[in-house]
Amino acid sequence: MRKYFFKEPGEIREYLLASLGKIKPSIVLKNSLIIDVCSGDIYSGNVVIYKDRIVGVCSGHVKAEVEIDVKEKYLAPGFMDAHIHIESTLLTPPELSKILLPHGVTSIFADPHELANVLGVKSMRLLLKMTKNIPLRVFIEVPSRVPTAPGLETTGAQLDVRNVKRLLKVPYTVSLGELNYQNVLYGGYEYLRKIIAADECGLIVNGHMAGLRGSMLDAMIAAGLVDDHECISCEEAIERIRKGCAVMVREGSTERNLEDVIKAANKIKDTRMFLMCTDDKHPDDIIAEGHIDFNIRKAIELGIDPVKAIQMATLNIAQHFGLECYVGSIAPLRKADIVVLDDLEKIRVSEVIFDGKLAYSKGKLLWSIGKARTPKWALRTVRISQELQPRDLIITVGKQYTKALVRVMRIIENQIVVKEERAWLSVEGGIVKADEGRDILHIAVVERHKGLRNIGKAFVRGFNIKNGAIGSTVAHDHHNVVVVGDNADDMFLAVKGLERMGGGFIVTSKHRVLAKLPLPIAGLISTEKASTVVEKIHEVNKAAQSLGCTLKKPFMQLSFITLPTVPELGLTDKGLIDSRRYKVISPIIILT
Repeated sequence: MRKYFFKEPGEIREYLLASLGKIKPSIVLKNSLIIDVCSGDIYSGNVVIYKDRIVGVCSGHVKAEVEIDVKEKYLAPGFMDAHIHIESTLLTPPELSKILLPHGVTSIFADPHELANVLGVKSMRLLLKMTKNIPLRVFIEVPSRVPTAPGLETTGAQLDVRNVKRLLKVPYTVSLGELNYQNVLYGGYEYLRKIIAADECGLIVNGHMAGLRGSMLDAMIAAGLVDDHECISCEEAIERIRKGCAVMVREGSTERNLEDVIKAANKIKDTRMFLMCTDDKHPDDIIAEGHIDFNIRKAIELGIDPVKAIQMATLNIAQHFGLECYVGSIAPLRKADIVVLDDLEKIRVSEVIFDGKLAYSKGKLLWSIGKARTPKWALRTVRISQELQPRDLIITVGKQYTKALVRVMRIIENQIVVKEERAWLSVEGGIVKADEGRDILHIAVVERHKGLRNIGKAFVRGFNIKNGAIGSTVAHDHHNVVVVGDNADDMFLAVKGLERMGGGFIVTSKHRVLAKLPLPIAGLISTEKASTVVEKIHEVNKAAQSLGCTLKKPFMQLSFITLPTVPELGLTDKGLIDSRRYKVISPIIILT
């Protein structure tokens, strides 16, 4: 760890004297049931806080400036999210902190590769600036894959080894962010040098090992990847744990993996290598069901001991990142980030202490949180070629053909994998037609960073849209424009609408815009309050469903269909990508 503890001897002495009662502590939490994640026990006691740190845990009477009688409620360490993309919440860090604190979340481990893929190194400075003076600790997982798929996508920026080395030395950097196996295998020495750079700084490397088993999994762990948030089954989780790879138990908006993965924790005696995370979760879901508290609650419902479930969201994460002496437990020296819980079943949060101050109590935020300022260079990042025409968004062939056998991208609700299916489609006037009856629609990815004419096109099943289109500039991880629809005109209107508003979500039908959610910061993040964003999410989801879409989270689902690093297909501005072979393939198989 760097720059997290003390700056001078006098500071150490001050905390020491507060522990001994020679200096009056700031706060004492009396009559507490302390969830001791270090020993796995729960015991009665008082927690003594001086300024921003815990200086004592005792059973005797202690006088302090402020004495809070907890009345035998439970005290847990502040909850943590081991792997999150802030950009996927669509909120600025100040707005995000407002909705996380009521759920007991005091620390997040963020990989900002979404912003980095659009804006580059300077986006890191912007993000760090936005995290100042908010009741949320933001530890940085330095983006390793900008771009994610070199040569197979166009991004707004790149982070080379030189950039990564510099970022790894920034305070509160804790790891090299998720590295996918394709880049380790096929990316040349560029990505291997990034692993070495992290090792030289004493930092770990996060993994992205979707679908890997056996010798391929061994190879990635041997290359230095020490955790994985892409587990989707009990069997995958057990294999990773046995091979010394930590499992990040993910429950996001569409990545609903906890129920299957947590089964492994009931079969393994030692659960220290299970870590809770959300990865990608929209604010409406956070407000409606919770965040990491939801993960803990669900794990308990599925048979995990409450203390073990809380360990997965606190100490386990802190130890994994080498921060166990700084955060993650209720013990002297640690930051005074404490959650007061009414019970151990529903994990109802009553109060939250952050940095030694009462920040949330009984439904009220007690921390003054300002609005993030956004520089002009982070806005208006959507640049579409002025030569774009509606016909460019759909697949065309020679007029002599009447049928086409095509590859279809089949999405699976609540998962981010995309399966390959095949179907025969009609060809009329050189246009390979969508088939709404079989739910086979057009999908296109339009380059938006440099105004190029790159357009990837394919067919998709799973959206059930009729007489319209939906579009987004949130398109992992390249974040070009992605649009799905049954006709070129509404798809074109969606693309142009996204350009006009600087990015976001949009729904169009019969030459009209039905709903939109502007995301002007890099085309990824809103400048509005969380409540406004949630209202707009409901509007665009309702509009999409009015077109027949049956998905609960159509825009989150849409954002992952463009990712070329998860099985089996992805779509970028360069074309349809076979993620297993890491190459562009044709959406057309046979023409007759």
